[in-house]
Amino acid sequence: MKVRGLVLLFLLVSPAVLHSQDTLPPVVVSSTRLRDVEQPALQVPGKVIVVTGEEIEKLGARTIQEVLEYQTGIVAFDAVGSEFQKTIDLRGFNGQPVSATSVFVDGVRINEPDFNTINFDLIPIEAIDRIEILLGTATVFGRNALGGVINITTKRGRSDRAHFGFDIGGGSFGRQKYSFNSDGPLPLANFDYYFGVTRELTNGFREEFNSRHAGAGITRLLAKLGYRLGENTDASLAYTRVLDNISQAGSLPASRLRIDRNDNLTPGDHSASNLHQVALNLKQKLTAGFSAALNGFFRSNDVELFTRGLSSESTLKTDTTSGGTTLQASHEGAILERKNLLTLGFEYSRNSFQTVNMGVFLPAFTFQNRQSTKEDVFGVYLSDSFHLFDSTVLNAGLRYDWDRFNFTDKIDPTLSGQKSYHRVSPKAGLVYSPMKTLSLSFSYSEGVRIPTVDEIFAQGPFGSNLALTTMKSRNFELGAKGHMQDWLDASLALFYTPVRDEILFVVTDPINFFGRNENIARTLRRGIELSIKARYQKWLDGFINYTLTKATFETDVLLFSGQVRKGNELPLVPRHRIGLGVNAYPIDGLTLSLFGNYVGEQFMVGDEPNHTNKVANYFVLNSRIAYQWKQITGYVKLNNLTDRKYSTSGILVNEPFRVPAPGFNVFAGLSFRY
Repeated sequence: MKVRGLVLLFLLVSPAVLHSQDTLPPVVVSSTRLRDVEQPALQVPGKVIVVTGEEIEKLGARTIQEVLEYQTGIVAFDAVGSEFQKTIDLRGFNGQPVSATSVFVDGVRINEPDFNTINFDLIPIEAIDRIEILLGTATVFGRNALGGVINITTKRGRSDRAHFGFDIGGGSFGRQKYSFNSDGPLPLANFDYYFGVTRELTNGFREEFNSRHAGAGITRLLAKLGYRLGENTDASLAYTRVLDNISQAGSLPASRLRIDRNDNLTPGDHSASNLHQVALNLKQKLTAGFSAALNGFFRSNDVELFTRGLSSESTLKTDTTSGGTTLQASHEGAILERKNLLTLGFEYSRNSFQTVNMGVFLPAFTFQNRQSTKEDVFGVYLSDSFHLFDSTVLNAGLRYDWDRFNFTDKIDPTLSGQKSYHRVSPKAGLVYSPMKTLSLSFSYSEGVRIPTVDEIFAQGPFGSNLALTTMKSRNFELGAKGHMQDWLDASLALFYTPVRDEILFVVTDPINFFGRNENIARTLRRGIELSIKARYQKWLDGFINYTLTKATFETDVLLFSGQVRKGNELPLVPRHRIGLGVNAYPIDGLTLSLFGNYVGEQFMVGDEPNHTNKVANYFVLNSRIAYQWKQITGYVKLNNLTDRKYSTSGILVNEPFRVPAPGFNVFAGLSFRY
């Protein structure tokens, strides 16, 4: 299957290698915490992926995870039975139990502060202008970015005239989507606006149950006010509002999965979110090569989770309020007549979250937890990019992170406590460009993941572990990037990421089988990432992204799943991933697209000793047909063309449990743009 995919893409792009005449624009990226000064991607050490709003539209992606799954370095799976809540992590980190990837939207970190969760369903995909994926430890972005950073920028109002548009679509499993957007200049000089609202509904593919048990209802709104004064001043104020209620059909034991993939073992699981977010961004060019950028935000998110087990039910309510600011100053100038870019930044945020956890173990045992946490986060970072020669760029920097928790247990005050962490993380890189269209690079970076409150202050009989320390990563990377003759972009990266003090739930008393969260000495991630993007005149463009990843334990440790030995692989990290696609434009207005996604086999959660069968590999083929006539576009998206029966994740309890993925399904729609 892997070979067929590679051959297919070679046949698609090989004509471009011989006869291309059209162009691919050069890629520019921002490697600083705030989007202040952009640099050509060829001059940035390390792997950087850029996905534009146009590319998202060509994919026909209905969720952000669907966009990310085609890229290199991605670990993606569905652990709860909802396409809106797939887990995404980077470079061999599997988000179990805590994500090692940080996600920013318009400069605001959106990882939930209680457990670093990434709720992609709260991001308005229809308003995304650009996604930058910085693979590998992203030092200047601060804590919890061991695998990398996903940096998302939303759309901005255009200055020429008023625009508006709408989308309406529907398809299999009761899927519906309605959206409206408008942007343009305001009557006030130099002001612009963007407004978009979307409503999504689905019954879920396990549709024998009603929407509360297998579907979703999501409403998203983004309103943005912008101000531009020439090329020197750019400011925006954005408000995001999201209400969602997403049911989680969950996993099935293998014995029932073989009989009915639409089954639901314990109907009723769901999550509901209520988000308000305000983000202020300011960029100001000053004199003598100086510039400044400012981000300020306020975020409130109330989440309720309901989970029903075979013999238990529980409800977890978390009310989170966050606020903070980042101030960044940059200077583009020269040292000894050599180009130099220096960036200095400060970051502070305050998180406050209240949790109430109630449940019952049938028939009679009940429990309740009430907790309150206040977290202060401070960071300062410095980075520099210096052109040693016309062909050689030296990058260096460091960041200091300080994090303090004040935790209060409102039922048992003896479990309350305070804990603080601090860490200095350096980075360095060298880029050599033997020609303008090719660069070779080496980079080194360090990062830190702060333990979560729930990892430090455990619930129930397990007790807290105030001695828990931070996870530390070191990322070594060799890379090459090419932008050849304006029709081919290619990149290759080899990475090696040893991790110290990974946090896992470890057995501390083998006789009574008692345990708690502990730091284990060493784990390791390493791999290869290859990306190719090509265009042939105006008729054809395509891409292929290949990832080889191996994530292993590098120390012996006793977990509840059994004795883990050095060399055992971490679960839910497939060895091979391939994303590929081609878009053909046979006549004006018509686009024919074909996309494939191959994911190799992987061990299940609960099988850290690597004793049982893996989750099987799979290849999913999707297609999209779109035709544009003037301002109207009609499209049809055909997913899982071969009706492949597969699962993206598994957990081993007494027997294997897996989360089934949907079979063949269709989504069609109509959009209007003016």
